Amino acid sequence: MSKSEMQNDDNQNANSKTWYASWFDSPYYHILYKDRNYREAQIFMDNLTRYLNLPEKAKVLDLACGKGRHSIYLNQLGFEVTGVDLSENSILEAKKNENESLHFNVHDMRNPFHQKFDAIFNLFTSFGYFE
Repeated sequence: MSKSEMQNDDNQNANSKTWYASWFDSPYYHILYKDRNYREAQIFMDNLTRYLNLPEKAKVLDLACGKGRHSIYLNQLGFEVTGVDLSENSILEAKKNENESLHFNVHDMRNPFHQKFDAIFNLFTSFGYFE
């Protein structure tokens, strides 16, 4: 294998290891999930929170929150919610809904988040992209 072929192979390996870093900010990601709506999120969260019987004003972390549709509804139910996601674009959109008890941050779930929560939600396909 020539030196240039090895460099190309190394570049492809580096790109394949970090494909997720750009995927969540790509237009294709948002096209794929454009049909996810707030009503669907509400029904799901109503069932989940009823099952978990969380205390009033529980502190909840929505890990890999995307644009925050679950976080927003959890906050409307009276929970103190922090939503985190790797996608800067999604967090910028989610931040439009911030209030005193609803916050959003760019965060990589592989790194510790130094706060205590009553519940941590990692919904749908958000986990498992990393080695």
